Amino acid sequence: MLHLDRRSFVKAMGVTGIGVTLAACSTDGSGEVSKGGKAASTGKLSGTATLTTWGASQEIAAFKKIAAAFKAARGAGVKIEVLPYDQIRTVIDRRLQANQAPDLFRVSYTDVRGYAASGALADLSEYMDPSYGNAFLPALWGAMTLDGKPVGVPHQTDTSALAYNKQHFQAAGITEVPSRLEGAWTWEQFVEVLKKLKAANLGAAPFAFNYQLFGAYRWFNTLYQTGGSVLDDSLKKVTLDTPQARKALEFTKSLYTQGLHAPSVLVKRPTYPDDIFPTQKISMIQTGDFLIPSLEAAIKNKFEWGVTYLMRDTGAATDLGGNGVVVTQQAKNKEVAAEFAKFLVTKENMTMFCEQTGELPVRKDLVNAKLNYAVRPELMAVFQKQATTMPSALVKVSTAPAFPGINQALVDNMDQYLSNASSTTDSVIQGLTASIEKALKAQA
Repeated sequence: MLHLDRRSFVKAMGVTGIGVTLAACSTDGSGEVSKGGKAASTGKLSGTATLTTWGASQEIAAFKKIAAAFKAARGAGVKIEVLPYDQIRTVIDRRLQANQAPDLFRVSYTDVRGYAASGALADLSEYMDPSYGNAFLPALWGAMTLDGKPVGVPHQTDTSALAYNKQHFQAAGITEVPSRLEGAWTWEQFVEVLKKLKAANLGAAPFAFNYQLFGAYRWFNTLYQTGGSVLDDSLKKVTLDTPQARKALEFTKSLYTQGLHAPSVLVKRPTYPDDIFPTQKISMIQTGDFLIPSLEAAIKNKFEWGVTYLMRDTGAATDLGGNGVVVTQQAKNKEVAAEFAKFLVTKENMTMFCEQTGELPVRKDLVNAKLNYAVRPELMAVFQKQATTMPSALVKVSTAPAFPGINQALVDNMDQYLSNASSTTDSVIQGLTASIEKALKAQA
């Protein structure tokens, strides 16, 4: 497993400035005005397109602001349609089957290849210069292509860390939390913290993971912290029948059996820990940086809270999160859709979006930039450092065409294991392996 410092992360994910105003003119992904052919993005457009997305209120406001700027600059309108996160994929799939797909939709990097391989997404090559993708981190640009052909744009990335209730920690006698990535709690230290929280009788579950439904893959943080893996280097063989995977599974289950994890927060249910944390019914949660604005708004002045680094075992590891925006093959106004996708990810617009929503940029010229985050900027520094622990092997798995099926395997198999004391580690490994092998065969 590979662990990266900030410079190495930039180099491995691909890698260097900062714009602070909303773009008033259209540019290509590199921030330069495109030249020649349909790739040029300076002319007036007509008609409208629809972008279907989920998002916190700050995200939706940012999308609408960029859509208004696009209308002013290019003349075409973009309608922002908002759906609940736990319904987005089901609704998109149903509309694709009914030939009623939106022009664009927001999609996790982990799902792009699956949609592209099914023929649902448009080839945008005629709207982008050959060098367009050079503006982005290569791993994430690669996730937005199929056979070298772009089907959308990478928009932002995010990762997970630990948010905690300072009042609960104080009541439990926990006086220090890790202030450096190198000093992150070991699993053993983490469990001791949770035991102190439980013993304090605070009327709250000590902890909850954020691995629900389409985010089930975030359990892989735990797996890769042991040095385990999902697939081999060829991405063709499942590698879960190992001591490392067993250790990760048994550690996770032990949090439930010891009463250290919120029992109702499982993988298959839309019970999200970030909805519960502001009610003080959970003392600490694993959560994404993109939720900082909504958490702060929900908590307001109820209690003080902070963020620290994920726990570690033989090493540190965190997930590749984030989303791109894709254009559908069924798009009624493909040119407007393609141009709006490009407009979303100009340097200026990506800066604004990330600053307002607490997310991490994916343009090379913004990766090392100090962004002026609107909400709790001191917390964002933790997530930026945590992002350097993304294992390169996990990034490759997360952007593989079969990954939607891999994520679904977790959804289908983990709840029984975590909620039923009699369910064995052998049985869940067998179930996960069989389900993932099926997903790999479907993509062969």
